[in-house]
Amino acid sequence: MNEITTTLNDFLVSTKSTAALILNGKGKLITSLNLDYGDSIAAMSAAILSMSEKFLIDLEKGSLKQLYLKSAEGVIVGNKISGSNFIVAFSKEGSNLALLMRSTEEVSIELSKNSLLK
Repeated sequence: MNEITTTLNDFLVSTKSTAALILNGKGKLITSLNLDYGDSIAAMSAAILSMSEKFLIDLEKGSLKQLYLKSAEGVIVGNKISGSNFIVAFSKEGSNLALLMRSTEEVSIELSKNSLLK
């Protein structure tokens, strides 16, 4: 397991998230854990992130830092790592949302120190 995957795995354990992935700004999957079709999910996530970024810029509300989605089956939190890299976490449990959002931001800061994600 490389350093990025180890950090991602530790994040999943500590937040009790079900899955996570890291993608670049072009929608290319860097790594994922506990996901089938990670490449497709990365591409779809990139489209959502790009549209959200453009939405914020058009409204002159700054740049996208974190994105939260809620479904009937859980929550998804995306957080910018650095440059155009993003981490996306999936959790069936929405009751600890504040912890998940904070932890996602903290792991993003940790991952931004990795030379492959700068």
